[in-house]
Amino acid sequence: MTASTTPSDRALARRQQVLDAAAECFRRRGFHAASMAEIAKTAGMSPGHIYNLFENKDDIIAAIVERDCEDVLGRIAAFQQEEDLLQRMLAETEQAIDEHSQVAEAALQLEVLAEASRNPKLATVVQQSEALVNRKAQELIRQSLGERADDLPPGEIQGRALLLGALFNGLTVLSVRQPALSQHAPAMAPVMRRMLRVLMAP
Repeated sequence: MTASTTPSDRALARRQQVLDAAAECFRRRGFHAASMAEIAKTAGMSPGHIYNLFENKDDIIAAIVERDCEDVLGRIAAFQQEEDLLQRMLAETEQAIDEHSQVAEAALQLEVLAEASRNPKLATVVQQSEALVNRKAQELIRQSLGERADDLPPGEIQGRALLLGALFNGLTVLSVRQPALSQHAPAMAPVMRRMLRVLMAP
């Protein structure tokens, strides 16, 4: 049996299939309106199969949060491999603005945050994921600054990391208010690059 056909890999593929289906349902119907039966139908499997992978909807949405967190951490890690990570970030600014300005993604993120405000268990998952991303963002900024990072006042790196997250998370929320926001990426990109230079350079 090859690595691509092992039971664990098949289970992982089914898990991702459920998460994709659930994300679609949550965007379209909201967390509470979307039923496990609807998620199962969208995923093309029986509810019983889903319950073999996830205990309930809370478990599914927590897994979506963790998957998104892993994706962000992977992107940060890719930047950290660059010899000049700031130039790589500047080169991809317009693409990043476009990705963070998608209404469908914003709908899911807002649904998650709304549920986290009412659900302590999910709030913990969201906060832990955010803490991981923030720590990696601080590492990214320190790497960009080099030895000059040690000359900054206490808390400066943390402050920069928080604002870096606020910039892109803010675009996601704004896209709900302005659905055509991604069309303005070419105009926003030069301004965003200036802001990135402030955050990522001494």
